[in-house]
Amino acid sequence: MLKAIRRFFGERASGEVARKRMQVVLMHDRVDLTPDIMEALKNDILAVLSRYMEIDNKTIRVDLEKGKEYTALVSNVHIKRVYRRAATS
Repeated sequence: MLKAIRRFFGERASGEVARKRMQVVLMHDRVDLTPDIMEALKNDILAVLSRYMEIDNKTIRVDLEKGKEYTALVSNVHIKRVYRRAATS
């Protein structure tokens, strides 16, 4: 998985970066996730993770990644610490 993340966010020529961005835009359209839905999804992920760990809210990134036969939701969150017990809501 780390290899896929590095491949997705690694150093590339500007044409390659532009092509990858266009693919992400097309995946959002194909999966029918509006920016509002992606933001709500990001907030939901943050809410759940916050019950179990202290996270850096400013660093979360939620994207779609396309493989040959799948579209995957990929999130990247910086974890500051893990709570010994889950917080109650």
